[in-house]
Amino acid sequence: MGRKAGKQTYSKEDAQAKVLALLEQGATVTAAMASVDRQDTAFRQWTMQSPEFKEASDKARLAGKGIKADLAEMKDMPFHEFSEQFLDSRLFDHQLDWIDLIEGKEPRWLPAGMTYEPGDPNRVLINVPPEHAKSTTITTNYVTYKIVTNPNTRVIIVSKTQGMARKFLGAIKTRLSHPGFIKLQTAFGPNGGYKADATQWSADMIYLGTGRDSGEKDPTVQALGFGSQIYGARADLIILDDVVMGSNAHEWEKQIEWLQKEVITRLGRHGKLIIVGTRVSSVDLYKMIRDGSQWTGGKTPFTYCAMPAVLQFDDKPKNWKTLWPATDQQENDLDEVLDDGLYPKWDGPSLFKRRSEVAPSVWAMVYQQEDVQEDSIFSPTCIAGSVNGMRKRGPLKAGTPGHPSHIEGYTIIGLDPAMAGATGAVVCTYNRADGRIYVLDCINMTDPSPAKIQSLIEEWVEKYRPQELRIEINAHQKAYALDDDLRTYLASYGCQLNSHFTGKNKWDTSFGVASMSMLFGNTRDGRFQDNNIIELPSNEGSEGLKTLVQELITWKPDTKNPTDCVMALWFAIIRIREMMQQSSNASKWMQNRWTTQAQASRRQAVNLDEAFADQWSQTYG
Repeated sequence: MGRKAGKQTYSKEDAQAKVLALLEQGATVTAAMASVDRQDTAFRQWTMQSPEFKEASDKARLAGKGIKADLAEMKDMPFHEFSEQFLDSRLFDHQLDWIDLIEGKEPRWLPAGMTYEPGDPNRVLINVPPEHAKSTTITTNYVTYKIVTNPNTRVIIVSKTQGMARKFLGAIKTRLSHPGFIKLQTAFGPNGGYKADATQWSADMIYLGTGRDSGEKDPTVQALGFGSQIYGARADLIILDDVVMGSNAHEWEKQIEWLQKEVITRLGRHGKLIIVGTRVSSVDLYKMIRDGSQWTGGKTPFTYCAMPAVLQFDDKPKNWKTLWPATDQQENDLDEVLDDGLYPKWDGPSLFKRRSEVAPSVWAMVYQQEDVQEDSIFSPTCIAGSVNGMRKRGPLKAGTPGHPSHIEGYTIIGLDPAMAGATGAVVCTYNRADGRIYVLDCINMTDPSPAKIQSLIEEWVEKYRPQELRIEINAHQKAYALDDDLRTYLASYGCQLNSHFTGKNKWDTSFGVASMSMLFGNTRDGRFQDNNIIELPSNEGSEGLKTLVQELITWKPDTKNPTDCVMALWFAIIRIREMMQQSSNASKWMQNRWTTQAQASRRQAVNLDEAFADQWSQTYG
């Protein structure tokens, strides 16, 4: 049985020895069996009848493909090694973080700018920018890894449409059957290959054969569209990949209900639910999953990780610290190899170009994964309407196009210093002639130091000739208020140093940062009314001004996003408001053309409530 009729025969022992030798040399099972006048079915019978031969043949097949490891050891191989050895795909820092999160570990790489909020390790939500290989790494390669190292694993893949989910499943099937992945198939696959051995191999699902428990009724991998009914299926791992798009983002209530009724209920006690995607709307499923009011316990069960495309900005895009600056795969012939053997991916210049192609709110939400409010305190429409594209950053020049025709200015520098994080600095001019506030420049200094901050102060004092410098003096910043050398230097240019202490009113919607929103005007029926009091210059060539706009759009009282530039602007606005109130004192007096200058200087305003209280106290004790 299993022999080819009419051919020279070998004894079973001799045949097995020759087959093992040929397998070690890299021959296929079919070729090795043909050399001993037998068919593939005989090889399968040998492996079923003799565990010793099966183990020896496994090792021989691995050795023949250059795999120097035992099959049992490979089943415990970590994913990053598996990916490099069998999928020819190297994992980078942000991708290693994803795998850490999926496997219930703390992410190994947490640079400043990344958000990590631990929760249930079996419920994970990951927001990342587009084109950072999330689908290839998680939905395709990691699922392949799980099912070949443990064929009993049951996976459900959900995407925005069933067609997209089928594409992910198709990519997995390619890895299990295409000759380009023969090394993987040889190391882990059954005799004859995964496709021939599978009990079902369709566009929507696959059932692997050998290696699975005979009583397992659920598919190995199933592909579904978002919102589909999951008919009785049970799963060990469910992945929702980019399920939210612009056309369904508003249906988040229905989506959460489906998630809670149809998805979570299909997982066992140790089952994992992984949701990965890119933000597409200010209010979408990804945001509302993190809202505790949607869950019985009052707190989201999900571990959350948000990865911005740019981790740290700099005035020069080439110095930006980005999430994925280089890769080992060449995208096209235009990519030149770098010194370390990698190719450029989403480095600073690439993301600088991409940011110039989208609106600030889109950049903040889609690429930086920041929460942008639909009813944000600083309206994106008003912010955009307050930008004067004709005026470049720099001092005001009367009569120049884009500048006021007459200037009676008072210039203030607002500074929010920090030794960790970033230092924000904004310079503004209050023009008494027209009652408007002109932002002249903004700097967002990364990696600040006392020397860098001192250099910036001196540069701006000489360039803008301000009348006042306002610095926050919380904690260690008090040193600036006590710096006599700084005060002397400023005095030589006619600039006074005033300190500001930030207390609880920093977040007060009436007296704090939010009150600045009125300076940017308002909208009616979605249209800007061109009634702003504050004006921003063109942000062309200025990373600081772009950062200021982005921070304004994403600002809210409890924000965890950077606010350094917004705070620096606020320090300057506080002083300008005092001046605006002083300039409005004329409305307190009646017009009298016979009043002399001496009489006008002696006029006073009396608070009647305080006067009556004093009179009452004097009369009645």
